[in-house]
Amino acid sequence: MTDNPVAREIVGYLLVRGGVHVMAYAKALEKLTGVEMTKMLPIPNLENKAFSETRKFEEKGLHRAIYRFSPNDYKEIDKIWNGVHPEDGQPLYVKDGPPEGAPIPDLEEKPEMFSPGLSSEEIEELAARLSRNI
Repeated sequence: MTDNPVAREIVGYLLVRGGVHVMAYAKALEKLTGVEMTKMLPIPNLENKAFSETRKFEEKGLHRAIYRFSPNDYKEIDKIWNGVHPEDGQPLYVKDGPPEGAPIPDLEEKPEMFSPGLSSEEIEELAARLSRNI
C-alpha cells in the first residue's frame, strides 16, 4: 500500500479499466457458450466500491465503456458489449477512439530494446538456413 497520490490515482484507474476487460471476457464467453459464467464458476467479487480512488472514474462512466481505437477495429464488439452494467444498471457503451488524456506521441520505431529475442535480420537468416536444409 502506498500513500503516493499519483500511484493511488493510477491504480484506481487501472482497477476500473481492468474490471471492464474482465466483464468483457465473461460476456464473450456467455455469448459464445450460452453459459452464465457467474453461476458456473466461483468468481470473486470484483467490485471497486472498497477503493475510494476508483469512485471518480466510475462516476465518469469509465466502468461501462469499452474503447475501439478506430471504427474499423472490432466492428462487432457491440454484439458482446451491450446491456447494462451489473453493479449500477447503467447502459454499457462502445466508444470510438482512445480514452481522453494526453496526446498520443508519434514515436519512432525501436527494435527490441528491453526484451530478448532475435532481430528481423537474424530471423531472415535462420529462415534461409532452414529452407536450404529442407
